[in-house]
Amino acid sequence: MSSASQVAVLNAGGWGTALAVKLANQGHTVCLWARRRELAEQIQAQGENAQYLPGVAIPPGVRLTSSLDEAVAAADVVIVAAIAGYIRELGRELATLIQPHTLVLHGAKGLEPLTWRRLSTVLQEELAQRHPLAVAALSGPNHAEEVARALPTAAVVACEDMDVATKLQALLSTPSFRVYTNRDVTGVEFCSAAKNVLAIAAGIGDGLGYGDNGKAALITRGLAEIWRLVEREGGLLATIAGLAGIGDVVATCTSRHSRNRWAGEQIGRGRDPQEVIRSTPMAIEGIPAAMGVVAVARSHGVEMPIAEGVHRVLFEGQHPADALRDLLARDFTSEA
Repeated sequence: MSSASQVAVLNAGGWGTALAVKLANQGHTVCLWARRRELAEQIQAQGENAQYLPGVAIPPGVRLTSSLDEAVAAADVVIVAAIAGYIRELGRELATLIQPHTLVLHGAKGLEPLTWRRLSTVLQEELAQRHPLAVAALSGPNHAEEVARALPTAAVVACEDMDVATKLQALLSTPSFRVYTNRDVTGVEFCSAAKNVLAIAAGIGDGLGYGDNGKAALITRGLAEIWRLVEREGGLLATIAGLAGIGDVVATCTSRHSRNRWAGEQIGRGRDPQEVIRSTPMAIEGIPAAMGVVAVARSHGVEMPIAEGVHRVLFEGQHPADALRDLLARDFTSEA
């Protein structure tokens, strides 16, 4: 790609704002699209996204808009940073606006509600008639709060088309943001969805005071579950061992920035899941993802007891302590 590109970042949440800030600081021309006009105006007036990424200055290279047409009209690259449940609708709107040569990258982590399809597939379906290029997925241990402040980070761009992947790698890479490529889009996207479910489980353990040993065991066995699901979907073991797998699991299950871990901790301390959702403007993607991951696992006969336990706590009214007790009481088996 050229040294400076026109980039549209779609959705002015924390992650979208962080990517816009990062890219503008690299010298790219960035248009950050907010679905709500009042949010775009508020960010423009205050010079920061006080609601979703407080304390981070928006550089002059970022232009705010609530017009999707204006955002993507001249874009060389479109980065979709919306929640999973809005991806298809946004893709449908983009299909009438986007140019055939524009690179499309999504940075969402989850599955489409009800269909439980991967998000690059959803975007590809909506863009297909006008946009022939493969859609790429961005993943890894990438908390918005740290990316926006240029703290050291690594990420992976997954795409079936390596030409697209390497162009996006060149666009995103900086000395503090190291980007790798990966052809295994299936593995990367299922890791991205399932790790948020595991982070809720880790947070529940934190809320119950189960300690570091318990968290380490939970993460390890959770990775084994994710591998069973990814393998069944046709993904690769190397992806589990990579940034979208172990890397993102470690960050999401342990960080103070992790909304999913925080939500689990609140639930472990006795708060109702719906109350936790209502208490924050931030999306807690692990909650709908728990429904999707369990649905996909059940459809394939894949055993995922940790994800099943999170599902029972979130949607079936089981007490968190009982769910973790059930995990510990399972029949003995071999690690291998």
